[in-house]
Amino acid sequence: MIGNDAPATTLNRLYRGPHRPSCLFWSRRILVAALFLPALTGFAPQRPVPADSATAVVVARALESPELPAMASGLLDTIGGRLSGTPAGTRAEAWAAGWMRGLGLDTVYYEVVRIPVWRRGTTHLQVVTPATARHRPIAAAALGYAPAIVADSVLVVDVGRGDSARVAALGDRVKGAAWLTDVINPDVLARAVRAGAAALLRITLEPGRLPQARVAPWPDVPAPLPALSVSREDGLWLRRLTAAGPVVMTLRVEAETRPGTVLNVVGEWEGSDPSVADQVFLLGAHLDAWDLGDGAIDNGTGVLSVMAAAGALAGSGLRPRRTVRVVLFAAEELGLRGSREYVKTHAGAMGDVVAMMNLDMVGDPEGYGATGHPEADTLFARLARDTPLRDLALHAEVNHGGGPGSDHQPFLLAGVPTIYVQTSLPPDAPRWYHNAGDTFDKIDLDAVRATAAAAAAAAWALADHPGRPLRTLSPEETAQLIQRLGW
Repeated sequence: MIGNDAPATTLNRLYRGPHRPSCLFWSRRILVAALFLPALTGFAPQRPVPADSATAVVVARALESPELPAMASGLLDTIGGRLSGTPAGTRAEAWAAGWMRGLGLDTVYYEVVRIPVWRRGTTHLQVVTPATARHRPIAAAALGYAPAIVADSVLVVDVGRGDSARVAALGDRVKGAAWLTDVINPDVLARAVRAGAAALLRITLEPGRLPQARVAPWPDVPAPLPALSVSREDGLWLRRLTAAGPVVMTLRVEAETRPGTVLNVVGEWEGSDPSVADQVFLLGAHLDAWDLGDGAIDNGTGVLSVMAAAGALAGSGLRPRRTVRVVLFAAEELGLRGSREYVKTHAGAMGDVVAMMNLDMVGDPEGYGATGHPEADTLFARLARDTPLRDLALHAEVNHGGGPGSDHQPFLLAGVPTIYVQTSLPPDAPRWYHNAGDTFDKIDLDAVRATAAAAAAAAWALADHPGRPLRTLSPEETAQLIQRLGW
């Protein structure tokens, strides 16, 4: 049973083999309902299938993925926004473990991660001066790890981008005020703390009265002062009001930060070669999503692609030389906490990870990337041109760049080769980023299937490779890579 007093390194074994579920699967922390596991009996691993091309088998299975609509409905429509540490986050962990088991993975287990759990309460902002503006409701949302505030009379001051010159020009007006700003970054937040601001109100970039969720950019939690996102329309309205005269506002924000535990959900498809039994290909995505929407684009697309790829491997009945390990990380949105803890806990085994593929906000596949690993070019170019993936029209050129800010980052810093499927999101995807519009209808399940096929093909190629085509980087090489990438 998983409890809040469990050590962070605890492994909670849920399932081993196709017919032997553990009683731990029904612990108080997991409440798997039948609606998350529809008709799973049809997806048990098949017997080994003779085939000239194992890649063709797993790609075909990924492109089919008959369970995908049911998985997507359970994750996005039924659970929805699933911030780690919330009841919805716990239901998502159960969903993931249940589907991994139903898809036929050999082993499914949890790894406990201790985090500061943040709970969003209600948010109410109202202009009280001028009186003619009291009628308008303001769409706003607290940033993650921001503290609560109850204040009936706070002056609103427009600080623009919050640069030091603008703040200095405003003089004493900024003290005790709610700063209306286009930017909340560590510098602006630190400047606000030093100046004695009461709160920060960031104007959301995208239109639609959709305040954007994100974590407060501060190294410690909770953040030192309340920080909120206000919708673009309401933020620009406040800017017009402040330009015309003094604006006073009521701020009532409920929020709470407390110690807690969340779960990385892990499943394995075991390799066939005992000589490389300790080596794994790791396929990951972050399970958590901000609670304003349903977390469809970010990161339902990545989670569903990973699960479809895992189902394709297990459903093929074929086993590569090495184990394929699937990890759905917790608390990525709260600071990569699940992946950081995974790398810390398994630090001594990072050299056994032949590659880590991270899928975060994916669309139609276009090619492969291998950050800082030009030796991947031949393998991935051949994979892109091979018949099984030919219909996807992947380009053969491999991208060697990549940015930080997702769950590949801790692995790359540990020297692990990090790879990805390059994809293109729909043009309007930025409009729904981290807001209430990130819902099921914004994603294309056929694109998810295609990305899953590309991911499954790469997983097979690296897990079954007779050698290790990608080098583990030394600390010195990693430092040089990060400098070259400009992280």
